[in-house]
Amino acid sequence: MITRAREGIVAAFQKRAPHYRRKRAVAAIFKEAGYEELAQKLYDCQETEVLACCASCGNRWYVIQRCRQRVCPLCSYNEAKKRSQYLMAMTQHMKHPKMLTLTMPRSQDTPRNQIRFLRQCWNQLRRTALFKKVRGGAYQIELKPKPDGFHIHIHILMDAPYMPYQKVFSEWRRITGIEAPQVDIRAADNDSAKAYVCKYTAKSADYTHDKTDIVRWYEATKGQRLFATFGEWYNATLEELLPEGTEPPCAPPCPKCGAVGQMFYARDGPFIYGKDWTTVAAFYRGQLEAVRDISEIRTALEPPQPNQEPTPCENSDAS
Repeated sequence: MITRAREGIVAAFQKRAPHYRRKRAVAAIFKEAGYEELAQKLYDCQETEVLACCASCGNRWYVIQRCRQRVCPLCSYNEAKKRSQYLMAMTQHMKHPKMLTLTMPRSQDTPRNQIRFLRQCWNQLRRTALFKKVRGGAYQIELKPKPDGFHIHIHILMDAPYMPYQKVFSEWRRITGIEAPQVDIRAADNDSAKAYVCKYTAKSADYTHDKTDIVRWYEATKGQRLFATFGEWYNATLEELLPEGTEPPCAPPCPKCGAVGQMFYARDGPFIYGKDWTTVAAFYRGQLEAVRDISEIRTALEPPQPNQEPTPCENSDAS
């Protein structure tokens, strides 16, 4: 049986309608800039459903499609929340959690080269005697578009004992060759401070509403790894970081048989089954669409026609 849970979808949309509209505005900017495929992914994100199938029992149902693009206001927000949860779990294993911020000056070089240089300098800093007692952590590279280039810096969440500011400053100046680099280091010795540094280190897309900035940020970060773990927690999973006995998040089960890890999308059938998909496609898809609009949301986001009564969703901002 196919279930759409329309009431829940529309209720969630009503609370987040301004963010959906911002997503559409970002999609329009990328379409204008010539990124047609990316723009379409943004338009479709959380406004369409994809047909999911259970390989265990053959059940079929629809789930909301997400684009998972860095420049998507909806997906980047969700990713930042999950990353903040991940980092918060990491701090529970740290004796001396700290956040270190290292900044690069504006440069005429390409953002890709600046990111590469920043990462090389960071790796050199980690190999100094000053960092011998650092157990590990995670870092996020952040780029803020400015009229004269990019403000590029790195936020590092790490487990380290007392680290004199002046020594960090001197080492960073020596490695980068910058006469007066900006360095900030602060301890996270309580839950409030931990939450702050985790939220800061988990930040994702950083751009203004200016359309040139959004496209510049995307072009500067495309294909670049901005977040990574290191040291004792290199490639650590959330399951490994959660306290013993805590139930880790898992893939959604089949709503009919409860099987986990058996779901696949009908649109991916040809890649999963190969030439056999032509035989089993009718069983899984039947007459159902592999992808379909969530019509209530599409209608609510379209500008009303003259003399057309607004839908309840269109009034959601005033409610």
